Amino acid sequence: MPLKIIPQRALTQWHGAAEKICLPLDEVHIWSAGLRVGGAALCTCWDLLSAEEMRVALDHRFAKDRREFVVTRALLRQVLAHYAGRATADLCFDSNSSGKPMLRGAQSLYFSVSHSRDLALLAIAHSQVGIDVEYMQSRVLPQSMIERYLARPERSHLRALPAKSRAVALYRCWTQKEAVLKGLGVGLLYPPRRVNVLADGRKPHVVSALGRNWLVRQLAAPVGYVATVAIEQPNCKIRRCQWRPT
Repeated sequence: MPLKIIPQRALTQWHGAAEKICLPLDEVHIWSAGLRVGGAALCTCWDLLSAEEMRVALDHRFAKDRREFVVTRALLRQVLAHYAGRATADLCFDSNSSGKPMLRGAQSLYFSVSHSRDLALLAIAHSQVGIDVEYMQSRVLPQSMIERYLARPERSHLRALPAKSRAVALYRCWTQKEAVLKGLGVGLLYPPRRVNVLADGRKPHVVSALGRNWLVRQLAAPVGYVATVAIEQPNCKIRRCQWRPT
């Protein structure tokens, strides 16, 4: 299946989509994919999966969850194959002690993937990177979860906001925290409340965690979604593309 690269406005045109994609050291490439895929396109996504990934997909009880998994893995496999200059079927993944996936044989190529409801995002860079996207539910997290996952300054900041602003602020805070933890490769195994991401969620800022600094940037996202990327390499440019199975 040929790789479709559909640049968004004001981004560099990338040609030769069937060949290896150039990733400069000072760039982070972020791919987005809609997960409402069906028919022949969904069958094509299935064909990109490994045997183990197919088994995992079939373990999903609900068709929606199965479809989201299949399309997200197809996105990951096909796009990474073009950056690594390999066939999709030749990609093998390892994981660290916390379960963070890594592409075998590509030590200088880092990635992070996240999906929520009907949207998946994939970040690729030559330095550690983490990405998170969340669909904003109508209700705010229970207070018990806020106490468990948010740092004290973050909780104080939320309480000081008008009630109508708290839900969006909470999701911005949460996606920033998740992106940093995913970049670190620890996920929720490390207590989220120990990572303070408090800052203006609309502006890039630096977050320190476990002795490392992360540039945290909120990403433009469809209505109803909040997305954030955390980059260990400072001064990186962000380029975005859309992936569609055919």
